[in-house]
Amino acid sequence: MIEQPMYFLRETDSYTGVAPSFYNPKDFDWAKTLEDNWGIISQEMANLITGNEQMSLSSPNPPYLSKPGVWKNIYFWNFMWQYHTNCKLYPRTYNLLRSIPNLTFAEFTVLEPNSAILPHIGETNTTIRGHLAIEVPAPLPICGIKVGNEQRGYEQGKVLLFSDCHLHTVWNHSSSRRFVLVFDITKQEYARNIYWVNAQCLGALSVKYLTAKMAALNQLPDCLLRQFHLFFSVLWRAYLPLQRSMARWYEKN
Repeated sequence: MIEQPMYFLRETDSYTGVAPSFYNPKDFDWAKTLEDNWGIISQEMANLITGNEQMSLSSPNPPYLSKPGVWKNIYFWNFMWQYHTNCKLYPRTYNLLRSIPNLTFAEFTVLEPNSAILPHIGETNTTIRGHLAIEVPAPLPICGIKVGNEQRGYEQGKVLLFSDCHLHTVWNHSSSRRFVLVFDITKQEYARNIYWVNAQCLGALSVKYLTAKMAALNQLPDCLLRQFHLFFSVLWRAYLPLQRSMARWYEKN
């Protein structure tokens, strides 16, 4: 069954569709590609993992999902919006990621010891979200993820796939940091309109950012919030192809 694309504009939104909580990575060839090459990422990020290089935010996370400073990310793509500097800083990871079909979101992320990311939903039902475990300090129940009512632990070098349109949370109750590569694949049934789908995801992020900054916007009726979403989505749809063209220029220079 192919669902209508959905975009979630409020953290209080909920998903009641047919997407499973977790997917089987063995059903996707590209998952094995990531698992077979996870050492490339681990080696390239070694200075970050050991603490010889400090990791800072390359894009802000919603402040209400975790305590300050416990969740940091290095973005490669955010729904096709490419972070050129990071792609050039970590070229082997970048080249591996761009070989994955319909990959539109990727970030290298750390979760500090004794911390958690609160339950939240993603922006859409059009993607499969993955976590490739790069450095995992402990199994369940110390370190893990819960999607809907299902819990899973991490295994180093292995991929977890899930639907982040469901309410989900992750935690690291160990005394060491947890490193994961987070990525999104646009589902095949939506890939024909991949620019518009991802522009609407960025539009949803824009609305969430605004409502987090200006609480009064949360009082707007859904119909007006959807108009804001459409406005931002159209702007992103115009910008994304230009930004992708800039990526080719950055690669040559």
